[in-house]
Amino acid sequence: MTELTLFSRDLLSKWGFNDGDDPEDWLDWCDDRGIDHNAFDFPWAAIVRKHLVPAIEQDLTVVDIETIHNPIRAETVNGADVREAWYGRAEEPALTPDHVDVPMVEVLQLALAEAGLTDPPRSGVVTL
Repeated sequence: MTELTLFSRDLLSKWGFNDGDDPEDWLDWCDDRGIDHNAFDFPWAAIVRKHLVPAIEQDLTVVDIETIHNPIRAETVNGADVREAWYGRAEEPALTPDHVDVPMVEVLQLALAEAGLTDPPRSGVVTL
């Protein structure tokens, strides 16, 4: 897979965005290219802010959360507080579009920028 799919509904859950863990498709993509993905963090918040949030058709505010779970979530949708939806205690509003796809190369660029790196740490030969 050469793209990462970000689902809009993940903005509404404590367990969204792979519960904050690195996606398996990302790990496989890096391994296939000899990129040491352990040398930097996966950029959940940055990728969601850059690619998913601007695509959402509803009026949305998001918040970064220091946690081992989903690190970025919707706080309001169309002016309504949706924080109770994070835990399944309130109905989730519909978000459109359903998802966006982000090229893995873009994910890598965001990860490197957040880590202050210009080149990926290599565990072998890198081919992008």
